[in-house]
Amino acid sequence: MNIYEDLRLYKGRLTWVRLIILSLFFGLSLRYWQLQVGQTTTYSRLAEANHVRPVLEPAPRGLILDRWGQVLAENRPTFNLTIDGRGDNLDKTLLALDRLTEIPKENLKRPLPQGPAIIKQDIPLDEVARIQSRQRELPGARIQFVPLRTYPMGYHAAHVLGSVGRITSEQYKQSSFKGALVNDYVGQSGIERRYNNYLMGRKGTKRVVVNSRGGWERILDDVPPIWGESVQLSIDFELQRIAEEAFGVKAGAIVVLDPRNGQVLVLGSFPSYDPNLFALQGKGEQWTAVSVDPSTPLQNRAIQGRYAPGSLFKVVVAAAALEQEVVKPETKLLCTGSVSLYGNTFRCHRARGHGSINMEEALAHSCNSYFYQIGAKLQIEVIAQYARTLGLGLPTGIDLPYEVSGLIPDPDWKRRVRHAPWYPGETISVAVGQGSVLVTAVQMAQLAAVVGSKGNVYTPRIFLQKLQPETSLVPLYDDVFMTPIRRVELTEVTWQTIQRGMQRAVNDGGTAGRARLHGVSVSGKTGTVQVASRSRILEVLDENRPQELRNHAWFIGFAPSSDPEIALAVLVEHGGGGGQAAAPIGEKVLKAFFKAKNERNRDGSAVVAEY
Repeated sequence: MNIYEDLRLYKGRLTWVRLIILSLFFGLSLRYWQLQVGQTTTYSRLAEANHVRPVLEPAPRGLILDRWGQVLAENRPTFNLTIDGRGDNLDKTLLALDRLTEIPKENLKRPLPQGPAIIKQDIPLDEVARIQSRQRELPGARIQFVPLRTYPMGYHAAHVLGSVGRITSEQYKQSSFKGALVNDYVGQSGIERRYNNYLMGRKGTKRVVVNSRGGWERILDDVPPIWGESVQLSIDFELQRIAEEAFGVKAGAIVVLDPRNGQVLVLGSFPSYDPNLFALQGKGEQWTAVSVDPSTPLQNRAIQGRYAPGSLFKVVVAAAALEQEVVKPETKLLCTGSVSLYGNTFRCHRARGHGSINMEEALAHSCNSYFYQIGAKLQIEVIAQYARTLGLGLPTGIDLPYEVSGLIPDPDWKRRVRHAPWYPGETISVAVGQGSVLVTAVQMAQLAAVVGSKGNVYTPRIFLQKLQPETSLVPLYDDVFMTPIRRVELTEVTWQTIQRGMQRAVNDGGTAGRARLHGVSVSGKTGTVQVASRSRILEVLDENRPQELRNHAWFIGFAPSSDPEIALAVLVEHGGGGGQAAAPIGEKVLKAFFKAKNERNRDGSAVVAEY
């Protein structure tokens, strides 16, 4: 091979090398143009994110006030310790923090989220000072100011107000919590949950320049948070407090309504709890202790407890019998202490009987025998129809979450649920509010309001209005009239007969005499609900039985008897007789209501809050 052939070989190889180099250069040039020109905006944002970060500032929740301006829920300043899970200095920062403050181990589960992860809440001021003074040694750690929800009245009205808690993963996906972010505190129950969107407010935002270690260098801009809207309720806190004190250590529920508009003046469930225990995620042990308490203080018995109505249901049966002309107001039936029907003996609560009595007297003295005999003449479908017309068997629509419906049984229900036919003897039990009938305290308060107003049905409402933060004077809500959502059309004779029977129950030697007031005519009805079979109680007097086998006690009422301004329902679990346990509580609440009204009339004004 000569030298010219050798040169041609090397020239060919050199041409391929040149092509490869040119291709690489072209590719690098194209990529450089793409990075510097084509994707300038994208990479500028990424670069800025490495040293400019948004920091969210929590917004204080709006206040919750009662009808007179008393603050029931507010906020107090607290400090949380947060850490950014990004960066290489995380372990070093956590080690340094562990020397400065005790961090709950469950808050250090890996991986920590990218962004501010809360690792300790409501830290004391001395710890805040220690951490702030050594900020440069703690890259990524930050003290965050947080307005913490607090309830100055403690356990009072707890089931109305509800509580707040950190948003759950399930709630985060729900439209009702739109706008909430991870670590946000949202309403979990009560008014806090129902009107969470009003109360939450809007977060503020800071844009801060951070260095390579995650420390803040300077703040570029600062948009302050916006307070949530405050909410005014129809609750009369002073009346609420008196009702709760009247219950003492008893379990049960009370609901007080204004029958002219459906506003809820009092709603109590007992035993209660302190919602301040749940304001911090770190107080898990206290929450657990309350949640497993066998007395179930977290259950709102006023809207979630389902109970047999006992003799309160006689109001419904009386309306059905009078409207269907099974009896007339003056019709007398004989009570000898018991009645034999369908081969069974049904006993009256008065062993020697009430003698020959009419409808008013039967309601006043709560005669079982009278209503057994009426029940035998009525079809269960008719009783169920009037019960539903008067508002039983369905939720009232009160503006609190998780209300239950109660139960009005009929043959269709029994076939569908129990796969069995309806027997006539069951109607006899239903006629006196036993058997499968179930109601809630709020339904019975609504029933009292409907009877007192002769047919006006209002949806019970707790919310009055939302107030802007700059609002200083809280308008008073008294004697406000609204249009009912519907009317129960019964004859005037029926309404008058039931009302007079209930008035006589309080004022004419009836079973509700302990609800009587001086100077104000009260109408009422008691109920006593047997909670165990005769075979279990073995004919032992109620007061001698174990607590769990004692009767439930009911009282419903309204006052004044003509043109009522207040209606209420009281339930005392295992309290015994309605006249002995529930009526006295009703009397204390009614007395306080009219006393406060008289004082307002004398003063001509009431104190309102400024905030």
